Amino acid sequence: MASDTTRQQIDTRHAQAARVADYLVQHPNSTAKEADAACDVGSISKVLSDMPRMGYGLGKGWRRVPCAGGGSTRGVRTYALTHRPDTQPDLFTPA
Repeated sequence: MASDTTRQQIDTRHAQAARVADYLVQHPNSTAKEADAACDVGSISKVLSDMPRMGYGLGKGWRRVPCAGGGSTRGVRTYALTHRPDTQPDLFTPA
């Protein structure tokens, strides 16, 4: 039986959203593919769609990127963090 110190932590959607938010602060106007590669989340589309419900603000835009072979370009959605969730005061912090 594994002890508590060797038990692995579960990567929650909140932890994934925090990683994506940190990445978007450092790299605004990134594509979902770029954020996914840097943040290693299970499903970047699920994380991005859940972030507004968690209180994160996401700005959206478009960027032209070259297609394979470089002969043409296509538009891809970009994301930027506009704000983080408001934190609630800790009601149980000793005065």
